[in-house]
Formats: sequence, structure tokens, C-alpha cells
Amino acid sequence: MGAADFTSNDYLGLARCPELAKRIQAEAARVEAVGRARGGPFIGATGSRLLSGTTWYHAEVESWLATFFRRESALVFNSGYDLNLGLLACLTRPGDAVLFDELIHNSSVMGLRLGAWHHHKQQQQQQQAQQQQQQPAPSTRPWVFRHNDVHDLEARLREARATLGPDASLFVAVEAIYSMDGDLAPLTRICDAAARHGACVIVDEAHSTGVVGEGGRGLVCAEGLEEHPALLCSIHTFGKALGCHGAVLCGPKILRDYCANYCAPFIYSTAASFHSLASMRKAAEYQQGEEGNQRRSTLTHLVSIFQKTVGGALAGADQDSCCLLSSPTPIQAVLVPGNERVTAVATALQAAGLDVRPLRPPTVPEGKERLRVVLHSHNTEEEIQALARGLTAFLKEEEEERERREGSGTVSSVAGATAAAAVVAPALILKRGSAGTAHVRGSSSSSSSSSSSNFVSTKSRL
Repeated sequence: MGAADFTSNDYLGLARCPELAKRIQAEAARVEAVGRARGGPFIGATGSRLLSGTTWYHAEVESWLATFFRRESALVFNSGYDLNLGLLACLTRPGDAVLFDELIHNSSVMGLRLGAWHHHKQQQQQQQAQQQQQQPAPSTRPWVFRHNDVHDLEARLREARATLGPDASLFVAVEAIYSMDGDLAPLTRICDAAARHGACVIVDEAHSTGVVGEGGRGLVCAEGLEEHPALLCSIHTFGKALGCHGAVLCGPKILRDYCANYCAPFIYSTAASFHSLASMRKAAEYQQGEEGNQRRSTLTHLVSIFQKTVGGALAGADQDSCCLLSSPTPIQAVLVPGNERVTAVATALQAAGLDVRPLRPPTVPEGKERLRVVLHSHNTEEEIQALARGLTAFLKEEEEERERREGSGTVSSVAGATAAAAVVAPALILKRGSAGTAHVRGSSSSSSSSSSSNFVSTKSRL
């Protein structure tokens, strides 16, 4: 048995679900049979969607997904990154504005930057013409608002409308669940604020799909916002709770048609394979039923246990030294400021059989280094308790080390890491039956911790 998974985005454990694998295989066999009968492809799409890549099965799956997510239409992309990047790059025109939460994902920020570059030549031409008339040239502008702060958003909306005029299109880009802090967006209030200023809301449901809402449909569904006048679209990815790959844009048909013709990652990529589509459809179908509901119920219970257990273990700690952020979702952040400190405690927990990774700048701001603990329906209460004991041991030994070195100006996190490993490991050894399976990282755990964290998506900001 490997390390206890506190890192992957496989929230519902569907990436390792034998029953889902059987259903995907059965669907792939059905699709192959239909493809053979039609005399067409049944493995790869053979081209981009605007050429040969739109097949009968792409149309079938997109129609099913639109119905599932309760929207007018759906458009499948190869990944959530492609979707966010392409959508925000092509959506605006000069004179429009995109207002976005300061913690929005790198893919969205890169899309905004690409969109600004796309308009550069057009802006230059307009500037030359309008300078002769002493008029300012319109430009596409990003407006950042404070994280989950609806009052700040509304102030920015008023400012954008006053600056750009009544004809400008305003867009608000947010995430349903934020990937670093694990908190939920106040989505109803955001949509209401947007509606008051004639803005359209784009919701990235990457971390909420499969986790919240009826049948795992996400936060838009959970808050009953499918028909909200300000909601433009929702973005659902399949590589996290749904355990496979790909993404889908759900919204009005006019947006679907626009992206199909103007969204570069969609236009210039080979379309998703038949097996990818079968995986997407069957994963969404499987998790909406009783099995998915049970897994979500287990996950909700474990989130509560984690907040109580780890929160209780850290209750006596200096909040500037180590604290647990409040989060009702599977993403739990334990702030351990300092690169050396957060790496040391992660290394100790990994050595004890708990796969926990440190996040450091630039992924998170300096001083906000953290352990990003991800909970899953396949985690156990015993694993959570072991993690809490490891954190407590680390902090206790670190404090004792600080007292011993008081006055020297040097504080080491190594001793705390050793203590954390010593406390956690015995419990997991008893649970798993052997020391070999608990100490999964061996002597190389320190270097593994340091290098593996470099693969976490970096949050880039404008």
C-alpha cells in the first residue's frame, strides 16, 4: 500500500474506481461498434473540430452534458486550461473590461494577457485615428477585485462602467472553489452585483464539479443560479473529482458558436478522442447517482473531522506560526510560514506515509507558505488523526528547539520534522501492518518533497 493520499485532486476516488472503469470500457465498446457500422473513425477524432473532428459522438456527448448541467448548450475542450485561456483571450473587444478575483487561476490570467495582446494592433490603429480627434482609444482592461469581496467588486463595476461607458461589455471571472484556500465564492451575491451593472459572470467550477450541488453539478446548481440573468457560463473540468480528463463550457448557444469559431485552443487542437468523451460522459453519469452521493457524504464528513481534529490540534499554536484556514471543501490549507519550515514538516509527514505537499512562492504569496491538504472519500479518520499528531509534534519540538537556541538567532526546523515523523509513523505502521509500507519515501523524502512541489500550478497575477 502506498502513502495516504492528501495531495491528488481525485476527491471522489473515481480515478481508481473499478466500476467506473467497467462502464467506460462498455461505452467505448458501444462507440466502436457504432463507428465501425458507420464506416468512420472510432479511436481518434482525426482532426480539429472545424474540419473533420466533429463526429456524431461529440454531438451526442455535448448534448448530454448540456442537459446534465442544465444549460442551453455545451462545448467540449481538451482541458480546463485550454478552455479558460481561450475563452478569456477571445471574449472581449477593445473598450470592454474583465473584472476578476485576485486569486483566480493562472489559466484565466494568461487568457486575459493573451486577449490584451490580441487587441494591441487594433488599439494602435484606433489610437492613431482618434488622436487626430483628441479622443482616447478604447482598450480592453483587467480590473482586479479583492478576493471574495463583493463590496470591492461592486466598486470596481461602478468604476468600470463610468470609465468605459454604457456600451462596454463587462465580464466578471471567478472560481466556485478556490484551489489554494479552499473557500467558496459568494456566487449569488456576485451575480446580483453583476446584474446591477449589466455585467456577465463566468464561473470556473473546476474544483466544485462532482463535489457540491445536486448530482455533483457544481456551485451554480447548488445555489440555483442556472437561470440568473447575469450568469454567462460555467466551466466544468473532468480531471479532478470526476477522475478522467477534459473540460466543457456550458452556456448559451450563441457563446458556444462564438467560441467554436474564435477560440484558438479549440480551433487549432485535434478534437478529443472517443475514449476521452466516453470517460467524461460515464464519469458524470456515474457520480450523479447513489454511489456519488455516498462518496460526497463521506467527503463532507471527513472535512468536518479534519477541521475539528487539526483545528483543535493547532488551537494553542501561535497563529503567526501555524494555523488552519476555515474551509468547507476538500481543499484544506495549513499555513506554515517560511520555505524551510513548510518543507521540513511536509518532508516529515511524507516520511511517515502521509503524502502532503508544501506550497511556496510564487504559487502562494510570501509569508503564506502552506501545506495544501486535499481530502478524499477514500481517506480515513485514522489518517487525519495521524496528520494532526504529526503537526502537533512538529510544533512542540520546534518550540523546544527555539527555547534551547534562544539568544543565538538561529532556529532549526529539522528537529521538529524528526519528531513529527517519529510520532506519526507508529500509528500508520500499526494500521498498515508493516514499517515498509508506512515509510514510503525512505531516505530520499527530503529531496522528493522539494522537487515534487515544483509541479503545482503557479498562480500568476497581473
